[in-house]
Amino acid sequence: MKRGIAKIFCIIGISIFLHTVYSALQHRKYLRLTDQPFEGVPFDIVVECIISLFLFAWGIINSQFLIPIKASTHLAKKSFDSYDYRPNFTVFNHRGKYLNEILNK
Repeated sequence: MKRGIAKIFCIIGISIFLHTVYSALQHRKYLRLTDQPFEGVPFDIVVECIISLFLFAWGIINSQFLIPIKASTHLAKKSFDSYDYRPNFTVFNHRGKYLNEILNK
């Protein structure tokens, strides 16, 4: 029951956000037609956007079962030597090659 209500809140939040975007575009178009400067979005559009954000966030949080992230389960399978092994960061083109030439002269 709670998941169904949460999904409905997600849909309502998305539709209110789409209406907010449409309202902002219409406001911008109105300002262009009346040759008024754009000084920002009206307060009611901002409030509508914030309300849609909260509705959508509440719906997302309550629509699924969130599993806590436990690093110990992933780290227990690795050995200590594999923590520092990063082959993508291995660089062979460094100043050690030139230092070796200078020291061997």
